[in-house]
Amino acid sequence: MASDTTAEVDLSGTGVVGYSLVSDMAGGPFFRNSDGTLSTVHVKDAFTNYDGLSRKLRVRYDTPSFGGFSFATSVGTQVVPETTDVTVWDLAARYDETYDAFKVGAAIAFSRPGDGNSIYDASVSVLHLDTGLSLTLAAAYSDKETVDGHYGYVKVGYQADIFDVGKTAFSVDAYFGKDIAGKGSESDSFGAQIVQNLDYLQTELYLGARTHSLDQETADLQDSFAVGQRMARAGYRRSDAVELRVERGRLTAYTIPASGFCKRRIYRPHRRPHSIT
Repeated sequence: MASDTTAEVDLSGTGVVGYSLVSDMAGGPFFRNSDGTLSTVHVKDAFTNYDGLSRKLRVRYDTPSFGGFSFATSVGTQVVPETTDVTVWDLAARYDETYDAFKVGAAIAFSRPGDGNSIYDASVSVLHLDTGLSLTLAAAYSDKETVDGHYGYVKVGYQADIFDVGKTAFSVDAYFGKDIAGKGSESDSFGAQIVQNLDYLQTELYLGARTHSLDQETADLQDSFAVGQRMARAGYRRSDAVELRVERGRLTAYTIPASGFCKRRIYRPHRRPHSIT
């Protein structure tokens, strides 16, 4: 659809491992209650970037670019993985321009996903070409009859030619959501990313770490910690994520490889801490 990726403009060079959809890393596991038992809330249930209407069977029109600006609109319906028979439509505007010292990208969209709901989302990213510093911002608001969810996202990045093999990119980001998992809920996430480009091999090596925390009025949940690594070469990508949790004085690692099969390993510290917060 026209609004697809409008919440994901990112010039940091680390968007492959960390961007506004912070649940893309280890979004499948459940949060744990304070007593260690599993809750019914997945990490991905509490974090979204409301990125328009994604991909659907559609009719779409894009204007030519005028001074860096372009506009698009589309109307369509979902047929994969199942047909919904709901007609949806959206409007989007994008900006992409390079100046003497800066590269700027931005997008904004309005979407109607059906049932009287509306989604407003936008993102902007600025890269200073001389220093490699970048700033990325994203935000969205979902207008629903039951509860209105919204979030804000910020990322600071740095790119440098440290090695001859290719550019190295670093970034840290933060996400703050409200009413996404339910009315009164607060979703916070903090992450760090590094990407090493191997130009000759057309390969990128990624490493990221992220925390997810969810506060609800009806439950006391533990924070979730995830570490993930990826490799991409000539269009091939393999992704492994590791979720780390401290449970009753033990560090538990859940590895989630690309196959989706989950393994569990338990590491016991040499000295049991007096308290874990």
